[in-house]
Amino acid sequence: MDGIVTRRDFLRAAVATAAALSLDGVSVARRRGGLKLQGTPLNVVVLGGGLAGLSSAFELQKAGHNVTLLEARKYPGGRVHTMRGFFSDGLYAEAGALSFPADHVFTYGYATDFKLPLRPSYKFGLNQMADVNRQIFELSASPVPLNLTAAEQKAGVIGLIFLYLGQYMDNLGNARRPGWPPAELTNLDQVSCKQLLQNLGASDDAIALIQASQLGLLGFGIDSVSALDTIFTESIASNGPFYEITGGNDLLPQAFRANYNGAYRKRSVVQSIAQDQTGVTIGYLRNGTPQTIRADRVVCALPFSVLGDIQISPPFSDAKQQAINGLKLTPVTRTYLQFSSKIWEDRGLDGYAITDLEMQNTYSPTLTQGGNRGILASYAGGQNALDLAAMSERDRESLVLGQMSRVLGDLSSRFEFGTTQIWQDDPYARGAYTYFQPGQMSTLLSAAQQPEGFIHFAGEHTSAWHGWMNGALESGNRVAAEINDRAAQQTIVLETRAD
Repeated sequence: MDGIVTRRDFLRAAVATAAALSLDGVSVARRRGGLKLQGTPLNVVVLGGGLAGLSSAFELQKAGHNVTLLEARKYPGGRVHTMRGFFSDGLYAEAGALSFPADHVFTYGYATDFKLPLRPSYKFGLNQMADVNRQIFELSASPVPLNLTAAEQKAGVIGLIFLYLGQYMDNLGNARRPGWPPAELTNLDQVSCKQLLQNLGASDDAIALIQASQLGLLGFGIDSVSALDTIFTESIASNGPFYEITGGNDLLPQAFRANYNGAYRKRSVVQSIAQDQTGVTIGYLRNGTPQTIRADRVVCALPFSVLGDIQISPPFSDAKQQAINGLKLTPVTRTYLQFSSKIWEDRGLDGYAITDLEMQNTYSPTLTQGGNRGILASYAGGQNALDLAAMSERDRESLVLGQMSRVLGDLSSRFEFGTTQIWQDDPYARGAYTYFQPGQMSTLLSAAQQPEGFIHFAGEHTSAWHGWMNGALESGNRVAAEINDRAAQQTIVLETRAD
């Protein structure tokens, strides 16, 4: 759920220095990659050319392994995709990942390694809006025109989440260490975010505001998601300022592709995975033609929603199958409307709004792009995403335009045309990002990460940073290290047998 930027980011950015954009790339780089081949090079096949698959292939190939990557799409990046050529005047919009903070060390580190231009994803001097319980107001409003407690009024809309969840954020620990989450956090995984807020005494209107925030874009709302999941999600999204890659975030997967020297087979759709005592055979269709490839090790970076329909022999363990069946992707529908001018900016607004309407959140993909024309996007998750997706394009655009006009002022006279990204209808994703239901983060996350014989698992769904580019990249580095370590162990075993 990468990076709709909230007013909190504006406030944090105000005290940030220019040094943030020159984050110590050397120190960051030491936390990623750096694999050294200590054994016999392995033949590795990577399934999926999203950021998880690309980063694992890149690091393994750089370490000296023989790598082949199979990608179903015609372009790399998976759910990191920039929509180009559809809008006027060279404008573009992200279909997937939007932005990231500098402390997402894998995303920021690779972007700086590849010398990709970065810019802040915000603009000072513009306001943001809310439309909750039929009340329309600025996010910075004080008092908030809702029935809040004195403490909630003091915190304001921007501080509500921290008021209730902040007490847990400093004790989350390092999610990359074995055994995470610690025992003291598992109770938080047993209840939904909504139930935790109610247990802590949050008012109904405060809960409605939090549901309307970015947290409400997880799963089917805060009553469907583990409290631990929302606490972790908020903790990794609270350290602004946020950045985007100038020219589009898909420049990152393109950079991986350009710097990866192994075999890359696009339009290759995996059909079967068969494992025996010596390796793995992958069956796939390439441009409709059946093919097979043999591997010593496999990186499976396919979403579990896709993996569940692939023939597996022998079957995975019960624990792995429970993770595949249990972890779900959030349905997300984004509706993009192009306007002849950024009329909302003339009104002092940046286009961002949180709402309890069908369109859910709004933001402007062109906030940092030049020119007179502009784009506004509706970002809806869960049931709202399904309901919007079921409408015709014309009806969907009409509904979204009307609701945007309700919050941001009449926009109809400047509307030109629109389009929609429906992630749950994408055959190679079937959803936008993973969410953990109550009880799943302390059980299924670890199971999702565990190798099965010669098969290793990567993807945002195997990372605590799920829904972020950082999670995909972190998981790619994890499996690359796993496989490189196995190569060293395999060499030791062979040498021992020879003796």
